[in-house]
Amino acid sequence: MILLSPELLAAVVFPGVLAMLGFLVVAIWAERKLVARIQWRYGPLYVSKPIGGFLQPIADLVKLVFSELVLPRHTNRFLFAATPVILFIAEALPAAFVAAAPGLVILYNPYGVVIAAVVMLLVAVFLVAMAWTEADRWTYIGAVREILLTAAYEVPLLLSILAMVVLYGTADPFGVVEKQWVWGVLLNPLAFVAFYISLMMSTTRFPFEIPEAEPEVVLGPYTEYGSTLFILSFGGTYVKMYAASLLGVALFLGGWLPAGDTVSGAAVTAAKLALFVLPLLLVRAIYPRYRIDQALRLGWTKLLALSVAAVAWSLAARLWLGF
Repeated sequence: MILLSPELLAAVVFPGVLAMLGFLVVAIWAERKLVARIQWRYGPLYVSKPIGGFLQPIADLVKLVFSELVLPRHTNRFLFAATPVILFIAEALPAAFVAAAPGLVILYNPYGVVIAAVVMLLVAVFLVAMAWTEADRWTYIGAVREILLTAAYEVPLLLSILAMVVLYGTADPFGVVEKQWVWGVLLNPLAFVAFYISLMMSTTRFPFEIPEAEPEVVLGPYTEYGSTLFILSFGGTYVKMYAASLLGVALFLGGWLPAGDTVSGAAVTAAKLALFVLPLLLVRAIYPRYRIDQALRLGWTKLLALSVAAVAWSLAARLWLGF
């Protein structure tokens, strides 16, 4: 029997490829069912009705994989096909630096939390590059909106993460979990609120689904893509939500604690991940979409002030309360 190393186990199973693909399917299905239930609809039932249409996202993925792949003549075809692949990898990469259980991290670095945050912010660059290669007016509009939205959330997102790093006194992916004798959301609720809203902006969840607003710009940066390239580009937003939420669980929900071993720790992290993601799925059904000027105003006023206050909170806790 071949025993996998902890790094390989993390890369293949959790929080790596298998968990990521499973999250992609489950999150899409859960979002459609939860929103349908709130809106008094049935949601997807055409495939696998006896189990609530759970196989519908898989059927959709299979349909997209075997649909015709169209590469427009007016674009650089190599860049057109390559940018969704690069974007998908970039959106998944932050998960590689987050510890999912004791000894379970893909790429260990003592500054892993900070590296994950920086990589999350670089994704917008690849999204804009992808829109540029499509050479379509709707993708340009979506790219400009993505740039503006990034300007609204990147500073509050970094400051909220910085607040927790200051509070714990470490950016080590294991250290930030082991320091939480109480969940981070209770130690610094201001940082949690700033992080959560910034996460919604960075993953363009409602009410911040601005770059790909269907009534206005079709699908924004994803308009020209189909088949597998559409899965990698648009589906990558769910992968980004997975990676960012995994970081949020480690920073604010105690990661795998109180479990102490790899298997039970991974199970606890997965359960907390589901709890963390649930409001992100539900908000689509209960909140209208912001205009871009409203999102910018929120990011550069209330959200920025909240994240600065979160850093001050952490500094005060370190200096005066002896954390």
